[in-house]
Amino acid sequence: MLYISGISAFLWLLVHLARWYGQPLPYLNGHLTDLIVVPLIAQVCLVVVQRWMVQQDDYHLPLGYVLFIAVYVSVVFEGVMPRFSPRYTGDWLDVAAYFAGAAGYYGWQRWPATMPAG
Repeated sequence: MLYISGISAFLWLLVHLARWYGQPLPYLNGHLTDLIVVPLIAQVCLVVVQRWMVQQDDYHLPLGYVLFIAVYVSVVFEGVMPRFSPRYTGDWLDVAAYFAGAAGYYGWQRWPATMPAG
């Protein structure tokens, strides 16, 4: 899971560096960051909970936690922030990307545990 998070963080940084240097990446600029933000936040939360709260390396975030992150990010960045800054725009495709990222993260985190023993 840490490997996927590292790739996600790298892609997020790549998209933002391209924006900062005035060379936005056309499709990736708009939706890739929305797709990977929830998994990145969830992974940070997971590491904090695993290391300092439950102190179990095999702990996984429950579905409710991952969905809460997606709802929170959706409300803040697609509902609240567009009212206060022209930089943000409310977009249902972004909300869909947040929830797709949440579903992907939750499935990926559970995937090894659901594989049949072979």
